[in-house]
Formats: sequence, C-alpha cells, structure tokens
Amino acid sequence: MRRIFLPAIFALLALPRGALSQSSNQDSTIAELQRQLEEMRSQMAKMQNRITELEEAKGSAAVTKPSPDSILPQSQIRSAQAVRSQRDEAKSPEDATSFQYKGITLTPGGFLESTILVRTRNENADMANSYTTIPLNGSSNANLSEFRGTVRNSELSLMIQGSLGSTNLKGYVETDFLGAAPTANYLESSSWTPRLRQMWVQFDRPSGWTITLGQMWSLLTTNRQGIANLTELRPGGEDGNYVVGFTWTREKAVRVTRNFHDKAWAALAVEDPESTYSAAFVPSNVMGLNTSANAASGVNLLPFLANYSNGQATTLAPDLLAKIAFEPGWGHFEIKALGRFFRDRIASIATTKGHTNVTEGYGVGFGTLMPFVNKKLEVSLEGLLGQGIGRYGSSGLPDVTLDPVTGALRPLRQAWIMGGVIYHRTSRLDLYAYGGDEYIGRYAFVSPTGTAAGYGSSLVDYTSCTNEVALNACNGANRNIYEGTVGYWYRLYGGEHGRIEQGNQILYMHRNLWSGIGGAPRGGDIVAYSTLRFYLP
Repeated sequence: MRRIFLPAIFALLALPRGALSQSSNQDSTIAELQRQLEEMRSQMAKMQNRITELEEAKGSAAVTKPSPDSILPQSQIRSAQAVRSQRDEAKSPEDATSFQYKGITLTPGGFLESTILVRTRNENADMANSYTTIPLNGSSNANLSEFRGTVRNSELSLMIQGSLGSTNLKGYVETDFLGAAPTANYLESSSWTPRLRQMWVQFDRPSGWTITLGQMWSLLTTNRQGIANLTELRPGGEDGNYVVGFTWTREKAVRVTRNFHDKAWAALAVEDPESTYSAAFVPSNVMGLNTSANAASGVNLLPFLANYSNGQATTLAPDLLAKIAFEPGWGHFEIKALGRFFRDRIASIATTKGHTNVTEGYGVGFGTLMPFVNKKLEVSLEGLLGQGIGRYGSSGLPDVTLDPVTGALRPLRQAWIMGGVIYHRTSRLDLYAYGGDEYIGRYAFVSPTGTAAGYGSSLVDYTSCTNEVALNACNGANRNIYEGTVGYWYRLYGGEHGRIEQGNQILYMHRNLWSGIGGAPRGGDIVAYSTLRFYLP
C-alpha cells in the first residue's frame, strides 16, 4: 500500500503553486492550503525516513542472527535437527557453550544429578533395577524395603568436531559414575569410579555415507530420526536400567550408514559379541564358559578377560546387524535384523575325543515414533523376537542353555515389546508412561543322571519353597518379566547458565518363573524415584 500511495501524494505535493492559485480567487484560502501542504511534506518525509530505518534494521537482523549450534548440552548430545522433536532439547532456549582449539570445536555436555529412590522389596541395587532377580514372594528380601540416595547417574560428555576437506569429523566421549572399584562402598566415602559409556569417532561425507568406529549404542536401539549417533530413542525415566522391553547395548562396533535424501536410511554394523547362559545341568568337561576348567589361570583358552569382564563364553565372530529407517513425511519407522554365533567345546578325555560346538542365533525387530497433536504427544513402540538375543534386552535374560549330552549352546527363543507415551503438557512440563514385557521360552532336557537339565525344565522342584528359609535359596528359570511406569519432568529454570529439572517416577515390575513340581514362585516390586538434574550450559 505504501508503494502505491506515497508516489501519488508526492506528485500532488510537487504541483506548481501557481496552478492551485488559478483555481481559487481567495488569497487567504490559497495561503492556508499552501501551509497545509508544506506540513504534509514534512510529515511524509519523516515517515519515509522511519520506514527506511526499519527496513535497514530488519535486513541487519537477518544477516547477524546467529544460527543454532549443532551440539546441545543434554544427557545425550544430538544434532540440532534431531533435537527439535526431543523433550530435553526442544525446550532449550540456549545453545551449548563451545570452544575453539587449533581449528576444532570442543563442546562439553551432560548433567549433574541427585536421586533418592525407595524400593518396597530389597534388591541391594543402585539406580538400575535387577529385573531377573526381583525378590520372590515370601523371601527375606521381599520383607525388607530399600532406601538409597545416589549421584552416580550424573553424566559428562565432550564432542570434538572438525573437518578434513569436505569430510566432517567427529569424536565423542561420554562417562558416568556407575563403575565400582574394589574399594568403592556406601559406608564412608562412596568413591565410585567413572565408567565409560561411549567413545567413538565418525567420518561423515556430503555424499550421504557415514562411518563410525568405537563404543556406541547398538544399531538395534531405535533412533528418533534417521540412523545417527546421539539420536537414540531412550526411555525418559530415571531408572538406570531403563524399561523392560527396551532394546539396547553399548558396545564396540564398526557402523556404515547411508542417507538417502533425509527420507530413508540404511546401515550395517559389526558389534563386539558376548553371551550369557543358564542351564540346570552343566557337563563336567565343557570348556569355554566362565565356570569351566579352562577359566583357570595357566590355560591358553580364556573365556573372558580375568578381573575385567563378566563374559560367559569364548566368542567366535562379531554380531552382525542391519537396519533400515524411513520417514515418509509423518513419523519415524525402522526394521532391524540380527545374526549371532555361539561356541563352546567338549574337551577330550582318556576314552573320548573332544569336539567344538557352533550354533547360531538371530533376531528381527521394529521401532517407530509417531507424533500427534502438533507434536505435543509422542507415541513410541518397539519390539524384537528371535533366539539367542537375551543380551539386547533390558531384563538381562540369558541367550543360551546347554545340551547336557553334547554340551552345545542352544539358543533360547525370546520376544519382547515396549511402548511409551510422552505428553509435552507445557513448555516446562512433560508427562510420560512406558510399559514392556520380555518373554523367554523353555528349552528343557533330562540329564544323563535323570535330573532337570536345560532351561525351564518341569522337573525343577518347588515343593519346598513354602517358607522364608527355603525361599531364600529357591530359584528357577524366568519365564517373563513385565513393567509399567509413569512419571514427569518439570523444568524449574532454563537460561544461559544451564537448566534445572525435577522429576518423579514410580514403577511396578513383576517376575514369573517357569512352572515345575509344586507350581512356581513369583515376585514383584514397586520402586519410586525423585531426581533433581542440572544440565550444563
């Protein structure tokens, strides 16, 4: 409108004064009109100058407005693009504090945390619940509660970024304090040691290829966006062991990812293997397990790194993983696949030649994140099924059992699922709820002596598990474990000095055993958390 009318007005004002005087015979009227026109010229000139000033200021702001840094100070640092839909980062008004050093960018991150937790049944645990050892009903631990305070879940991280020609380079390290030195205890000093969570390097090409090497979240862990490190879709609660049904490990790996125009992604990975077993009967001459004779010092074939690893078997080959993800314009969807190898050996004896056993495991799964109500509501769902996949579930169920005759490691059938809902109630308040279930199938044998063997045998005798004394030693094979949890996070402060959030969470978890003689005991536990977090600026 201004561009149409201003020239016309100025043209009118530019008319010769004599032309106006010819149209009127009253000198006083002409003088008044000339005075008014002069005043209009002055006002219009002021308006034009003000408009020019505003346009120049707008252009300057558009040029000088800083772009957001791609690294943000959260419990897990992610790219800014992925962070826009994440609870923590979506409401962060400030960027991370970065430092320049010899051409690279250093960005610290993480949070400091103080947590109080109460369990209705004693687990003698810290932040992480022990799902597979939930106290059985009637046992001594089922009659004892547990109160604990801890700061060990605090996380510190450092992102290192640079470039080599057109290749973007990244290095990342992340640690918490859930490690435990031999002298660490709650008695006097609580001197818990730092624990390595992640440490990797990454090469990112503009063609869409990315190579990552180091310790990181498993490729099977669902992402929020694409297939990128630091975009993992982690449950938003306070439990150090996350939620039953959550698929994850953090292991050494080599990963190759291809990005197809930010619409589809494909990735392959080889990840460091490990396995756990559970068996009611173990042949005396089985080698390759942490309880077998070749675990002793002086034997060449070691099942694990002495004093450093709780591994259960000698490893043959890496776990093989593949995943594709696609985002058709609404939501994020994934399909996953896993291949595994297990090995042990029946050692030679005086009358029988030994042999090595090799078996395989596999898994297929899915993951999805779906936004609703203008992204105020996020619904996630994921699952995995297969055999020999226990190490990838939060519950820590075993991967394999043992054939009592051949000694072969037999993969156990397993399946789990987890769903979650996050409601961004306000810019300060997030409400969440999760539920999950993990199931493991029977693989029963009869030992050469006629006793229970394998996993989940119906020959296991529970008839004596009727009083507290017997229940303290009573145990059997887990059948399934499930959990339901609700909680919230409320941001008390957010600004240039960091962010402070307070959260409460309550959960119920339940453990069922495979039935045997006399039925099977079961157990459940209620846990409540209250946490205050300070996110670094």
